[in-house]
Amino acid sequence: MPSPDEVARVIADNPGADLYPQPAVPPAITPGAQLIARLDDVEHRIEYLHNVLTRTTADLAVAQRALGPLPQLLTALTAPASPAPATTPASDTPAGRVAALSGAIASGQAELARQQTVSQLLQQQITSRMLAAPVAVPATPSGWTGGKLLRPVAGPITSRFGNRLDPYYHVWQLHPGIDIAAAPGTPIYAAAAGRVTRAGWYGGYGNYTCIEHGQFDGQRLSTCYGHQSTLLATPGQQVAAGQVLGLVGSTGASTGPHLHF
Repeated sequence: MPSPDEVARVIADNPGADLYPQPAVPPAITPGAQLIARLDDVEHRIEYLHNVLTRTTADLAVAQRALGPLPQLLTALTAPASPAPATTPASDTPAGRVAALSGAIASGQAELARQQTVSQLLQQQITSRMLAAPVAVPATPSGWTGGKLLRPVAGPITSRFGNRLDPYYHVWQLHPGIDIAAAPGTPIYAAAAGRVTRAGWYGGYGNYTCIEHGQFDGQRLSTCYGHQSTLLATPGQQVAAGQVLGLVGSTGASTGPHLHF
């Protein structure tokens, strides 16, 4: 893992550099998959930039405390009457470290803003494509017995409802849903028609959507969809059964791409 000094130098030289590369995305094989793959890469870069900026800001605070007020006061007292040409302090000095970290933060913030703009444009393109495409509910798998709800995503169930040793927190606790494995960017479909009551970040569930479906057999029914890479529904929106809500991801307390349903 790069040291704080290496992080500052790398970002200052190349704000788009990725210090923590992820496995390559497989080639696109379905319409729109290339857009989804690009969005997944951009979202990963945004998360990376957030993490690096947080760490670099903390390093800058430490460097500024190490610099302290005394060197700045001495510089002011001993400065010549006529200003000398500006020079860049050596990077191995306290002042140089502050300058390098400050520059890295400025470059990182500019790159973060650019990547966020790219993400918004890609999400708009994906949403337009999804809305224009006919509803395609995942194929019914072998052994599926049916029910009132549509299957939200195709893939094997890797963890069922009930108590288990949590693979992320490493504690024994209730798993309040099922996990369905799927490739990153796979469309997630509404299991039934209803109104979106939540769509946003929700702690360990990451990007999370909930739908209120009304009364089923005298009981209120809601379905929720966790760990999405991209949210394509908004609170208050009315959705149809089989409508795309978002894309499979691994946000929040997740060990790999899947849908928590």
